[in-house]
This record gives sequence, structure tokens and C-alpha cells, in this order.
Amino acid sequence: MANTSPQAQRPATTKDASSAAAPAGSFRFGNVSAAIFTNQVKTQDGKTLDVYNVSLRRSYHNAAGEWEHTHSLRAGDLLQAAYALLKCYDFIAQANGPDEEERQ
Repeated sequence: MANTSPQAQRPATTKDASSAAAPAGSFRFGNVSAAIFTNQVKTQDGKTLDVYNVSLRRSYHNAAGEWEHTHSLRAGDLLQAAYALLKCYDFIAQANGPDEEERQ
């Protein structure tokens, strides 16, 4: 089932490991999860818009039995990833409302 908890941890990279931004939403299917993050940007005409970014990752156990995460997917992960991304698309489309086409 999908985990839509906004409390999910953001996958860290060396570039943003100190970032503590919570996702706007997240979906998990099997070992694959997708998290949606929101950034606000100003347009040239002074409006502020929310721009959505999606981070996709796979969880696995290492040789010591500890959880680790990767952005590489195996063939068996692809259907779960596709479903998670579809849920992210629906979440973002609903958040954007009827103007969704203009913001892509």
C-alpha cells in the first residue's frame, strides 16, 4: 500500500545532506519510494509559484542487515516505481488545480 506520510525522510546526497526539508507527500510501494518536494520561485512578473520536484529511491538491506538507499533501480522495481511516479503526478496535478498545464 502507499505511504503518503509527509514525515518521510528526504534522500540525502553529498550536496544536500544538511537539508531538513520535509516532503509535501510521499508514496511507497514495496522497496521503492517517491517523495515530492516543493520549492517556491518568483516569476518575472513578481508572482510566487510552487515548483514540485520528485525524488525516487529504492531501499535495501546491506550485507550487515542495515537499511540503505539507492537511486538505481532493478528490473523488478520498475512497475513499483512507475506506480509511485503516477501517484506523484496525481498529487502534483491536484495541488496545482486547473492551472496545472501552465506550470509544467
